[in-house]
Amino acid sequence: MNNTSISTILLSVASVIIIIAGLKAAQDLVVQFLLALFFAIMFLPVFKHLNALKIPKSLSLFFIILINLLFIYLLSLTIITSVGELRKNLSDYQQKLNTYINEGYKIFEKLGIPLPENINLDILNPNLILQFMSNSLLSFGNILANAIFIIILTVFILLESDMFAQKLKKISKGRKASLLIDQFFESVIKYMKIKTIVSIITGFFAWIFLFLLGVDFALLWGVLTFLLNFIPTIGSIIAAIPPILIALIDGGFATALLVAVWYLAINMVIGNIIEPKFMGRGVGLSPLVVLLSLVFWGWVLGTVGMFLSIPLTVIAKMAFELRDETKWIAILMDSDVRK
Repeated sequence: MNNTSISTILLSVASVIIIIAGLKAAQDLVVQFLLALFFAIMFLPVFKHLNALKIPKSLSLFFIILINLLFIYLLSLTIITSVGELRKNLSDYQQKLNTYINEGYKIFEKLGIPLPENINLDILNPNLILQFMSNSLLSFGNILANAIFIIILTVFILLESDMFAQKLKKISKGRKASLLIDQFFESVIKYMKIKTIVSIITGFFAWIFLFLLGVDFALLWGVLTFLLNFIPTIGSIIAAIPPILIALIDGGFATALLVAVWYLAINMVIGNIIEPKFMGRGVGLSPLVVLLSLVFWGWVLGTVGMFLSIPLTVIAKMAFELRDETKWIAILMDSDVRK
């Protein structure tokens, strides 16, 4: 390897580091722009379909804005109302949990099983439920605070969608780059469709089962499962912790076990079998790359970066495919070894 090649590699690495540092420094602004961009991509088929029906663009955009505002209002109302009720019941949950802990100690003593004196059971404090939910939904709450700006930005992106695609193809050189741009939009739209459908199904099954069992705040846990399922691989597992703990406190070990088994079944069937299979086909990424992208973009952009990890990784993969020098990286990221 000559000095020129080494210099090129070092310069490329330095450029990537600078770009990542810039994204991390401007996290808030970047997140809002990316959300607007991907919302626009998600609603682009709806917008084009309405235009194909000869509906004026102004009415089409009004319809899309109305859907977004209605979704945000219902989601916010559900979360705020349920969290408020949860706050009121925290003291009762704490008392019930203390009773279970004392009974557990007695059972271990009767069985002659010694327990470490320094064992820490603070993790079972119901206050951690509220803390967990607050931390998980903090970024989402910040998004809602800027919802109007994001929606307005989404509208302007939709208005220039056709022109923007043409500009990208004109800037890019060669037919291959144009095909990659088309492939990118198709991949992201397919990902949004698959992920949204899977998340709705997961959240619905979680809600209906918890509701039939009589677990408190079943609707809130269903909504939380729906939202966290957008985080690949671990989202549904994290979403299972609060309802299992509430089921343990309010319904006993049998109810908690049923909830844990149900969430495990959902995660195994939908999260670990069906979803990765269809996601691999939908976005052309291997399961390992999906997991690594979750960790990387979560570190760069926070919680929202986890939600956007797959589309952002698709962009990176498309950029690697544009140059012969970096095409090998795109091949490693791909789910199809035959390419």
